[in-house]
Amino acid sequence: MGAPTAGLIAEFFLHNLEDTHLAHLTEKHKITEYFRYVDDILLIYDPEHTNIQDKTNDFNSLHPNTKFTNELETNNKLNYLLISIHRTPTGWETSI
Repeated sequence: MGAPTAGLIAEFFLHNLEDTHLAHLTEKHKITEYFRYVDDILLIYDPEHTNIQDKTNDFNSLHPNTKFTNELETNNKLNYLLISIHRTPTGWETSI
């Protein structure tokens, strides 16, 4: 079990990382939406304009202590935290 302040320090660290680099990376990789809850990040992007491996490499190069991984949608579905997100031709459907 970690120190009681560990979560707060991690939040400050990630917030600083976002403030410093997020605008550049979202523009470079054409990321349309960015959502974060604690250390879980959801990115929405157009795969026609974004190479997922290049994006991951750029995010991982931000700081030596960060490690970003990918979980891609399967059959137009993706689970994020406890929410199941389903991409439809007209938008998004969610369920818990």
